[in-house]
This record gives sequence, C-alpha cells and structure tokens, in this order.
Amino acid sequence: MEEIGWDPALHSPVTRAMLRVGAVAVAAGLVAGPASAVPATWVPLSRAAVEAELDAAAEQAGVRRAEYTAMGLVVTADNESDRPSEDCMLAWAAAEGAGGREYAAVTAVLREHGWTELRREDSPGGDTYVNLGKGGWTATVAYDRGPGSFTVLTFTAMAHAC
Repeated sequence: MEEIGWDPALHSPVTRAMLRVGAVAVAAGLVAGPASAVPATWVPLSRAAVEAELDAAAEQAGVRRAEYTAMGLVVTADNESDRPSEDCMLAWAAAEGAGGREYAAVTAVLREHGWTELRREDSPGGDTYVNLGKGGWTATVAYDRGPGSFTVLTFTAMAHAC
C-alpha cells in the first residue's frame, strides 16, 4: 500500500504559515497547564468575548483582518458536550502590511487587558509567537517573516475545556 502524505510544496506560503500557526495553537492548549493552576478568581470567557478582545487589541494596534482567511483548523466536537469546535476555537489572519511592529503592539495591548504571557518564542529564522492565557483560553499571536517580503500576522485562540 502506498503512503500518501501532505506535500507542503504544493501549498502557498500563506497556507503553510497558517497551518503552522494552527499547530502552535493546538500545542498552546496542551502547555497551558492543569486546571488546578487556575486562580480562584478565574472567570471563564465565552468565544465571543475572546474574539471581541482579540479584535479590540488588533484594532487598537492598527491591524485589520484579512478579507479572506482560511486557517486550516480541524473541525471537531467536544465528546462530552457535543459542542462544535466553533465554540472552542477561532483563528484569523491580519491584512497585508501587518508586521513586527503590529505584532508587538497587539501583544502589549492584550497584556494590558489581563492576558498573561504563558510562552514566547522568537526564532532567528523569522517565526515569532506568544501564547497568552485568560479566562480558560490560550490565544496565540504569531508573526512569520517568511521568504522575501512575505509576512503574515495571525491570531488563534483555543478554549482549555474543549
């Protein structure tokens, strides 16, 4: 039987970057820590509230959503509640022109609004991301300085309960 694999060369640089960010978001949910580490004053946020906070931080930093965003996240359901993944995660990319300055501004705004930095990675190859936690969610803001003038700024968030 022949093994069929995913060939990244067949996909655009934007698609490859967005799929990498999706993987980071999934990993971010796994490293967020056990529920016992949640402070007693913790208040869970809804998907709508998380999306509103990400949108507001992006707007304050001068970032707009790309008109068409396909993040390549897997659609699943929570086995215990049959809650669709739309309630558990969100993802979008910034419009062209967003770069390192906007990445730094968005992450600063999110920290000002109570998001706690969980992990940050700045690789010499150009991939930079930060995982931030709040209200039972991990949000990942990622900036990829791809080849040439290609850059992409993405936002993903995943609920810990899903």
